[in-house]
Amino acid sequence: MRTTQFVFTLIAVAIPLTAQQPAPPAKSATQAALPSSADQSRQKLHQSALKFLAASDARERLQQSMDKLLDEGKQRMLRPNSGLSPQFVDEWVKQMRLRIKLDDMVNATAQVYERYFTSDELDTLTQAQLALKRSEAQTLSPELAEKLKTNSPRIQHDINAVTSLIGDRLSQQVGKEIEDAHPDWIKPAGPASAAGPAGAGGPKK
Repeated sequence: MRTTQFVFTLIAVAIPLTAQQPAPPAKSATQAALPSSADQSRQKLHQSALKFLAASDARERLQQSMDKLLDEGKQRMLRPNSGLSPQFVDEWVKQMRLRIKLDDMVNATAQVYERYFTSDELDTLTQAQLALKRSEAQTLSPELAEKLKTNSPRIQHDINAVTSLIGDRLSQQVGKEIEDAHPDWIKPAGPASAAGPAGAGGPKK
């Protein structure tokens, strides 16, 4: 099977919205100056994952996905039975656009790949993707090709799960802040309440 079919199945086309990841515990000056071998290995793995995502144009895909999901969420929240005024919905979209960070989305996606591949494997996939862009032939080893094919559905699932959770938290936070600031923008809801994009819903009552 061509490398194209393998590599592009790994990039999440509809990754939900995401927010900031929790910051890692602060290190002492000595620890920062002298990273351990394990730290160096983790950093190398993370950089390899980021390079693969860059070669696969993941940032651009994530931006397109984010725009699509926000638009879909806006349309659902504007339904007559949502209980949300147009002012609420417009402010929700505005705040989500301001507070969603693509770097966080890319990092969350990279962390998923790090659970499935080694640094060397990700470097090989990066070279294959770059060669593909140059219309050059690039063959993966049978072992890596099979690993890629086998893990692709799990990777997609994990990416959607982690970004959905983070996105839901941000959406709920934004919704609550708007509700607190503008309670008059919340109307009596109908039989069903609106939900935000892909698991990122409006304010919880």
